[in-house]
Amino acid sequence: MKKAGKHLRDWLKAFLWAFVIAWSIRTFFIQGAFIPSQSMEQSLLPGDFVFISKLSYGARLPITPVGVPFMHQHLPFTESTPSYFAWPRLPYLRLPGISNIQKGDVVVFNYPMDTELPVDRRSLFVKRCVALPGDTIAIEAKKVRINGKIQPDNPYLQFNRHVKAAGPLRQSLLDSLGIVDGGLVSNIFDYEFPLSDSIAAQLARVSEVSKISVRMDAPGEYQAHIFPHSRAFAFNNDFWGPVVVPKKGATIQLNDTNIVLYQRIIQHFEGKELIVKDKQILIEGKPASQYTFEMDYYFMMGDNRDNSADSRSWGFVPEDHVVGKAWLIFFSYDPNPEKGGVRWGRLFERVL
Repeated sequence: MKKAGKHLRDWLKAFLWAFVIAWSIRTFFIQGAFIPSQSMEQSLLPGDFVFISKLSYGARLPITPVGVPFMHQHLPFTESTPSYFAWPRLPYLRLPGISNIQKGDVVVFNYPMDTELPVDRRSLFVKRCVALPGDTIAIEAKKVRINGKIQPDNPYLQFNRHVKAAGPLRQSLLDSLGIVDGGLVSNIFDYEFPLSDSIAAQLARVSEVSKISVRMDAPGEYQAHIFPHSRAFAFNNDFWGPVVVPKKGATIQLNDTNIVLYQRIIQHFEGKELIVKDKQILIEGKPASQYTFEMDYYFMMGDNRDNSADSRSWGFVPEDHVVGKAWLIFFSYDPNPEKGGVRWGRLFERVL
């Protein structure tokens, strides 16, 4: 009996140590994330499983530390039972990292619109950082302009393009070019596909293709789903800004027009009571004509620009929402039932 009891204690100790090590690795070093959508094609594909480096920007300490380990939002086999306790809720604190977020980094962060959940329990999103705190960002005819300078496109960037063909495009051709989304949009061989410049150039050389053009919104065309969701700012996916990305310690002037850009930040992310009444702005019950930001913010966009809900749709990403840097594709599986299978060529690729 004593021997059996000793074996049981040894097993429990081994299990406890394995648990502590796994929890520490996930909390402070590396966390996994599954890519469910096409918003980052061709950088990341649906079915990719990526490792998030928390060392890159410094690990964020848990804000809701009490809960079922390794369960992000809900308990297994439930849709609404939380896997965590809302109390205690700790203040935001981040350990030192290797570097700060840089333009062009592929960043994993908590979805800023999940305001009914604690920050560290909000859904995980993956996008590319295109503007840093203090930058002035504008999008002009799909081109990103930062502080007045047009930014070079990354090679993975793709836009929806209209393809006019003289006849049907072979599926084998599309497969060979890696075109998996879009398709026929008319009965006279008009197609629409999200394509990078390099893939579009290859497709243009196909004899059946007569013309390829990029789909473009009109300048000044207001779209209600685009941030800040106000007719005072006639923004759309292809023409947005210019707007200054909020920076910690920076002070801005507020008025009844530009408050729509910053109201969510002041109320939800920085926790201030804000009321706009008869064109007067009240913060914490006091008239306010300016505001000083308490956190840094970032502007994130998907590489699949016309098929991505990103900062153009819901605004800036606060620093306390940042989880880490998308680092490595650990596993990849094609969710298409006709092509389903392991994408062996993507395993252990760095995320660029």
